[in-house]
Amino acid sequence: MYDRFKELGIPVIMTRDNDITLTPTERANKAKSAFGNYQDVLVISNHINAGGGDSHCVIQNIS
Repeated sequence: MYDRFKELGIPVIMTRDNDITLTPTERANKAKSAFGNYQDVLVISNHINAGGGDSHCVIQNIS
């Protein structure tokens, strides 16, 4: 999904690209530092190998 968003010109960041643990606050702070805390910021969290499944979570307006 990251590559596809980049292809479409959508600004994206990855909060993790290795097996480290981030608290929800740390993850939100990374997104806020990259894009701010505005109503038009949408955070999509993909948990592709979490537990062997393929789940996702969408969080909007992470204050």
